[in-house]
Amino acid sequence: MRTLVFGGSFDPPHRGHAALLRAAAERVLPDRILVVPAFHAPLKDAPSAPAPVRAELARLGLIARLPARWGRRARVDMSETRARRPVYAVETLARLKALDPAGKFHFVCGRDAAASFPRWKEPARLRRLATWWYGARASRAGAKTPPPPRHFRRLPGRFPDISSTELRSALALGQDCSDAVYPEVLAEARRHGLYSLDILDSLRKTLKPARYEHTLAMAALAEALARRHGEDPAKALLAGLLHDAGRRFSPPLMAEYARRRRLKVPEFALTAGLEPLLLHAHISEDLARREFGVADPEVLSAVRKHTLGDPQMSRLDRLVYVADACSPDRERADAAETRALAFVDLDAALARCVADKLAHALSRGAWLHPLTLSLWNRLVAR
Repeated sequence: MRTLVFGGSFDPPHRGHAALLRAAAERVLPDRILVVPAFHAPLKDAPSAPAPVRAELARLGLIARLPARWGRRARVDMSETRARRPVYAVETLARLKALDPAGKFHFVCGRDAAASFPRWKEPARLRRLATWWYGARASRAGAKTPPPPRHFRRLPGRFPDISSTELRSALALGQDCSDAVYPEVLAEARRHGLYSLDILDSLRKTLKPARYEHTLAMAALAEALARRHGEDPAKALLAGLLHDAGRRFSPPLMAEYARRRRLKVPEFALTAGLEPLLLHAHISEDLARREFGVADPEVLSAVRKHTLGDPQMSRLDRLVYVADACSPDRERADAAETRALAFVDLDAALARCVADKLAHALSRGAWLHPLTLSLWNRLVAR
């Protein structure tokens, strides 16, 4: 029996995956096709979507999209998912070979995965267990990746240039991804609240249009700054999406909410009485935890500190604060200059943002929160 194996995270499966699988089937002419979603691919970060859900997404976006000739021979292999641990390709192929000793196995993957083959577990054994195929994406300008090992066979043609990492980001930022993801996959992802689609749906309903657009602009900038400064882009993006969730309430209702929830806001009485709008960051943190199930302390800290700041701020805290203060929708004349500075010197950009915030408060005779003053004093004392 000739078996075509297609493994991956499929987080989410996209049109590039589907085109690659279809091309491999046409070239290999398999008797059966196994799509094998990884519980956690050994050389990748932990997936954002649960393994059983990704398996269903793979069925909808890959197997259901095959021509009938191949679709009848294809199924999702749940072995790695059920293992609930990282499973190496050599384990999966060895298991399949033990079940079908006379069988011929063909493994297909993308060019990037193929190029990383020397880092896979037991590469020499893997070469003996299967025939190896890869598909190349349409190349990007300036992109340079090492070639796959010589034992890989290249499938003809070029495949859609879609990155799952970039796709998750685009989905979380509310961008139209219909050219990359099949509608059935997107609908199932939304049903499970994946890729922040549930957050976007809620924010779209609860925030004013301008506030919603600011949220998207700020989250995109926070993610870009995180990539530049070595922080987790997914955490920065999530903090950006949630940072103004509390702005669904008017200032009087913010004070009422914070009082009812007994939020631990420094100088709460003065803040609620004089500048209740400043409470929205603590409210956003509370909503992130209660309504959206966020438990990551780094994300919650960044949401909480994005308005008042704090003398103790992590790099993620600082870049989220800066992204909010100088996001592309801000109309201040120097916002673009501060954004550019943030990619070069984050702390210098932070100092400029805090100074601008204090100057704006003083210009309208507003009360200054002690946390913001403490942050400024700490920055000056460095």
